[in-house]
Amino acid sequence: MSRVIKDIDAGLEAYPDLQRVTEDGFIRVKGEIPLIHPEKGEIDRYEVLIKFPESFPRCFPNVIETSKKIPRIADRHVNNDNTLCLAVLPEERVISKNGISFKFFLDKLLVPHLARETYRERKGVYPDGEYAHGYEGIWEYYEGTLGQDDRTKIIEELEIIVHSKWPERNHKCPCGSGLKFKKCHNEKWNEIIKPGRDYVQKTLILLKGNLHETN
Repeated sequence: MSRVIKDIDAGLEAYPDLQRVTEDGFIRVKGEIPLIHPEKGEIDRYEVLIKFPESFPRCFPNVIETSKKIPRIADRHVNNDNTLCLAVLPEERVISKNGISFKFFLDKLLVPHLARETYRERKGVYPDGEYAHGYEGIWEYYEGTLGQDDRTKIIEELEIIVHSKWPERNHKCPCGSGLKFKKCHNEKWNEIIKPGRDYVQKTLILLKGNLHETN
């Protein structure tokens, strides 16, 4: 825990409007995050409460936007428990698999997310596209990574990735393209498996259930 506290305090050095507190024996970070434009100065400001799961830094902290500027709806990437949805779960697993620093989380994930929300509120759309919320976002992640929009075939491919022996790099790719595996799906499969085989297997079970419910 002392290592986590040091990491949190190091991250807070660049954010003077945030502070570390202890509530009911748990470490929290609360305060305000200003959004600073390099030419226009401060363009917005959000109040946040940040909680740290036991698995942090190998997962994202949980963030509640306490100023309530962001509507509490799934289309605005707010979960049922009012925490912000900062990435689809496969992305989060890839990013945090080897651990992340709190400063990285603030600089590269939370602040950009809040900036996108400000843009969405003012312009009516997100500036750079987005994954959908919930299952749809996970489907979109796999569709984009595998270059495949047939969800039944995505399930079949994930089954091979998780349960079968992968072809040798110079063997033909099982997708039927005629290309060698190393020139076709090898890189895509390695990207899919980054969060870990057990995680992909659990996600596969959830997606199979979701596909069954929607068909």
